[in-house]
Amino acid sequence: MSEETSRPTCPFKLTTPYVPPRFQQGPITTALNLGPLASLAGSWRGDGFNAIWRPDNPESEPLNGTTKRFLELNLTHDSFDFHVIPGVVPNRGLNPQTDLSLYGLHYLQRVSDADKHPFPTAGQALHIEPGLFMNVPASVVPEHEATIVRMASIPHGVTVMMEGKTPSSTPVPGKPHIPDMFPLPEFPTFSPGIPPLPGVPPPPFPPLPTVPGTTKDGDGIRPVNVPAAQPPIEHLVPEVVLANDAAGSQSDGPFPPTIPQKYIDNPNVLLTEAIAHEHILGHITIHLDSKAVRHEIANIPFLGNMENAFNTPFAANAFVESARATFWIEWVGIPRYPILKTEPCPPIKEIEPFWPEGSYLQLQYSQVVILVFNKVRWPHVTVGTLTLSAG
Repeated sequence: MSEETSRPTCPFKLTTPYVPPRFQQGPITTALNLGPLASLAGSWRGDGFNAIWRPDNPESEPLNGTTKRFLELNLTHDSFDFHVIPGVVPNRGLNPQTDLSLYGLHYLQRVSDADKHPFPTAGQALHIEPGLFMNVPASVVPEHEATIVRMASIPHGVTVMMEGKTPSSTPVPGKPHIPDMFPLPEFPTFSPGIPPLPGVPPPPFPPLPTVPGTTKDGDGIRPVNVPAAQPPIEHLVPEVVLANDAAGSQSDGPFPPTIPQKYIDNPNVLLTEAIAHEHILGHITIHLDSKAVRHEIANIPFLGNMENAFNTPFAANAFVESARATFWIEWVGIPRYPILKTEPCPPIKEIEPFWPEGSYLQLQYSQVVILVFNKVRWPHVTVGTLTLSAG
């Protein structure tokens, strides 16, 4: 077959395995091949919330049967800078699988503390993360549906791959449904469906009693032992009630009024409150999970891994066990915005779905990373609401 006859007939989207030369294509062609990722390109700025249970060093070992822990809460300034990869990324296939053409973006996320002085971490840098978002078409060998893949690098010494089914590029009308954060499915005391370790029969999961002064069983952010031959221990601790977090407690409290109790009970409430009074024309939801790619997470030797953390006397340092995130791309309507133009050509309508109605882009996300330290699962939660800006 000649090169001419193998070229795509559609002037915008690739409809055959043909891979064009590695020159930059036009912005509309690239955007259409990015699919639901097309609207991410640019600089996003906004605010969010960070909540993490972590070991309380230097006394991180259990003391009298209890695990030393520390609750850290931060209001945050958040940013994502997404840049389109110029052109196609050809992945070579072996017959009968033809080459696979990927399109994507590289990004840099930066998070800093937004609390005011004298809060102990006011203004400090909290997180930086370079990575990639890729639109991966379906394949025949291996047989796999089309997916969105996020590849992230974290300076602690961790690389994480998360994957999720590619959503439609056509927004769902109206606001997204943002579920409550808890209960966390990783915690068997909250959700008994988690698979046990290889060779270990699933233990019973009786209901655990509540602790006076805390929220009811299953609420809030609390660490829990990893599955073992015995039922895991849920660490019911007084810090989940922020009024208990005075100076000297195992937290970075006392917390200002800007961090109310409802943020710890359900961090996703920050997202629902942010859009409560907005007129959202439509949204695209992208779910990503490391478990979809069989825990594709790498940790440096210092952090350890699943094997030496669960099955040997050596206690690994705090390594990442799993990560998942949901991103909502939202078109927020602008009242009384002037009509720009009518009857756009079909390709423009695909990447500007609410043309000619005025709108601006908003990005919300909710992420849970599960750390394992001393055979205890420690949840790390981050949420944010950002808008597309000029810099």
